[in-house]
Amino acid sequence: MTRRGFVKQAVAASTATGLALGEASLSAAEAARPALSTPLAAPRNSVPMGKIKSVEFSRLMLGGNLITGYAHSRDLSYVGQLMKHYNTEAKILETLELAEIHGINAVNTAVWDDNSFLQKHWDRGGKMKWIAQAVPHEKDLLADFKKAIDGGACAVHIQGHGAEQCLEGGELDKIGQIVDYIKSRKVISGIAAHSLEVIKKCVQAGLDPDFYQKTLHTHDYHSAPRPGEKGYLGRYDNSWCNDPEEVIDVMFPIKKPWIAFKVMAAGAIPPRRAFQHAFNSGADFVLAGMFDWQVAEDVRIAKETLAEVKRTRPWYS
Repeated sequence: MTRRGFVKQAVAASTATGLALGEASLSAAEAARPALSTPLAAPRNSVPMGKIKSVEFSRLMLGGNLITGYAHSRDLSYVGQLMKHYNTEAKILETLELAEIHGINAVNTAVWDDNSFLQKHWDRGGKMKWIAQAVPHEKDLLADFKKAIDGGACAVHIQGHGAEQCLEGGELDKIGQIVDYIKSRKVISGIAAHSLEVIKKCVQAGLDPDFYQKTLHTHDYHSAPRPGEKGYLGRYDNSWCNDPEEVIDVMFPIKKPWIAFKVMAAGAIPPRRAFQHAFNSGADFVLAGMFDWQVAEDVRIAKETLAEVKRTRPWYS
């Protein structure tokens, strides 16, 4: 046999062996993975609860960005697609089940995404509550909000960008119409914002949502905005809370439940620091994106944080 022939045979043999081993490993991994149960397992953990209106929500809620592939990844453009490839429908259902088992009872996703996994979760006996985010449309102001309510959302809020566009267009009255419509359907209503001006103007106008959802995070991370960077969104998709101290001051006297989001600055701040800052600063609930393998640890951290919380703002829930 020539040297070239020997190399070809060796490569072919090693490739075949590798494929066989790979298939065996994959089969073993699939077999070891717990099957999605029907009905779902009962919760074995509990997270401290709060109320919005008469509905109980876990103080740690599951964010939807990681599930639906919205990645605030600065200049790493592949991360969103990586999230979508990882979070298959089976993985999303597994994540919801894990969250529920560990005591989280609410998930927040956008109504324009494919939320069919929620119905499948409910059909299997899941009890996860859906907080839906929606935006107004020119042709039909309330279309998204109707869709969310008809789809089973127990709470609906105008999404941050939608509220900010209303404010910038001088159409604050639209936010009021949306809040009134959601309430008329006997569903919990909310207003979300990245910009603190939205909250200020809504309070000044006497709007009466059931809760506010506002970004809150420190600037204690490497890619935080530098002096001179203005605006309520980071110039390089690197910040969502321009002045955390002002947010804390403005939210303090507002007698409405406050769900804080972007508390980890899209993964730049560790959960323990992020949760401590949010709850100590007056947030009543924290919305946090979690992959399945982060759920148990994040719940543990949230429970420890809540057991030692030091806050001056009362709990409004």
